[in-house]
Amino acid sequence: MRTYKVILSLGLVVAVAFGAYAAFMYVYTDHMFAPVVLMAKPDNAAPASVWTAPDTVRFIHRVNTPTRARAKDKTFDGFEVDVWQQNGQLLAAHDPAQALKNIPLAAIFAAVKEPAKKSWWLDLKQDLTPDTLQQILNTARDYQIPNENLLFETSEGPTARLIKNKNLGLLLTLPEGFETDGDEPQKRSELNARVLSLWKEYQPAAVAASFGKYAYLKAYFPNMPKAIYYSSTVRPSLKKPFMAAHMQQDPAVKIFMTDEYTYL
Repeated sequence: MRTYKVILSLGLVVAVAFGAYAAFMYVYTDHMFAPVVLMAKPDNAAPASVWTAPDTVRFIHRVNTPTRARAKDKTFDGFEVDVWQQNGQLLAAHDPAQALKNIPLAAIFAAVKEPAKKSWWLDLKQDLTPDTLQQILNTARDYQIPNENLLFETSEGPTARLIKNKNLGLLLTLPEGFETDGDEPQKRSELNARVLSLWKEYQPAAVAASFGKYAYLKAYFPNMPKAIYYSSTVRPSLKKPFMAAHMQQDPAVKIFMTDEYTYL
């Protein structure tokens, strides 16, 4: 009888603790989505480009090894892969240190059962030549991955123009400092004008930005398609599902990508 009471008491303590934790994370996450104070007129005009990539896809961050790809195959329909070029090879790597592992991009495609049904966010770590871009497309085609399932992340410049001219899905990264205006209306107006200028020039499928920039994008460019990533939490946390639920309420957020707790 005493053992039963101890177990019951422990269960009650765990339930109360979990409830308190869940309530705290819900309020904390809600606070993270607090709107910024507008210092310039929002641009409510519809974006010039049309989102053609698959919708409602869950993306996972940095799938740079076949082991990770296989482990996440059943859970996620969207994989973000860092693309590094070295000695004429396309590698899945974030930096020169990861490139030493010598993992071909093709090995990531090959690791999943049906690569053609996945959406692929390719984070380009270097500028591309037309030949290198064609090499990526040919590699994807070897695994029957259609072009519309490929999204290319890069900043402004020759590579972004190359992707645009090929009518491929461009995720254009925002200039650094978009979320740091110092509460100065003039600086905010300049930052907004810069982003709008880039949007008009490149007409990307979406802008790619970290979560810290999201509130500002939502405030000043509410209708601009957005690919938002929050990859700083790899441990188990209720924050991520609460954040995803918030993002689903914003139709302009086309992708919300997170990490997942894993040792892989």
